[in-house]
Formats: sequence, C-alpha cells, structure tokens
Amino acid sequence: MKFEKDLLVQKSTVKTIVGALHMVLITLLISSKIYIEQSFETFDIIYLIAIFLLGSLFILEGTGIPFAKIFGKAFILIDEERISIKKGVFNKEQTIFWDEIKEIEYKPNYFLFTKNDDSLFPFKLRHLAIRFNKEILDFIKVIGKHKGLEIKRMNDFRNK
Repeated sequence: MKFEKDLLVQKSTVKTIVGALHMVLITLLISSKIYIEQSFETFDIIYLIAIFLLGSLFILEGTGIPFAKIFGKAFILIDEERISIKKGVFNKEQTIFWDEIKEIEYKPNYFLFTKNDDSLFPFKLRHLAIRFNKEILDFIKVIGKHKGLEIKRMNDFRNK
C-alpha cells in the first residue's frame, strides 16, 4: 500500500484564463501597432516577448505542468517503510521510518511522532497538503494499525 502525491501539480482554470488573457493582450498590442502603422521598437519587442513568456508560463501552470519541476520535486510519500514529505522544491525532505515510531499524535495539518528514543519529530503539512489531509490521515491510520501504533488526537501543542 502506497500513498504518493506530487505537490507541484495543481491544475487551475484561473491560471489558464490569465495566460489566455496575456495572449489576447499580445494580439491587441501587435494589431494596434499595425493598424496605426507604427514601427516596432526594441522596447516593444522585448515587452511582447516578456508578456508571451509570462502568458505561456501561466497556461502551462494552469494545465498542470509546473515550472518549478525544473528545480526539483515536492511530494508526500507514505508507504509500508517510511513517511516522507518535501513541501517545496527548495525545502529539505523530512523522512521518518515506521520502525522508529513509538507513538503518533495528530492535530489537523500536524502530526507529532514520538520516536523510540523519546525524541519528537513534528510533521507539519501546512497549506500545500491540506487538500490531501484526510487521505494522509487515513493512510497513516491504516499503516499505523498494521504496525501496532495508535493515533491519538493531540489536545494542546504547549504540552509538547
């Protein structure tokens, strides 16, 4: 059993529409220059290229092809062996192995794992993973139950 989600892939119709509006703006700018019979200067060409690149980026992001994938990955991985999360392309990957876990406490978007040596390992999901919160909790419950661990509802952060 495995739960794996890529946090970078997020389709968005708003981003696609904004990208399309950039393309419409380019068309309007070019057609207005041609209509009033003005020549294109260097600044105009650079400006049009910048708007085109920005519009293309918005369209790609909106259709689910993230630009950030060039720099790295962002993911959540829960399997029989470990729990890993990398919240952003420039963030460090957090990993804890099931064999190291003694106790699990849960509060929405926050897991607190107590390791066998009684050290604490906070596992913060934050805004990137909020859409997978229920699925993550269910997977951790199922695998935790299989490993003999129980998830306790955390009452107060100040006690930890």
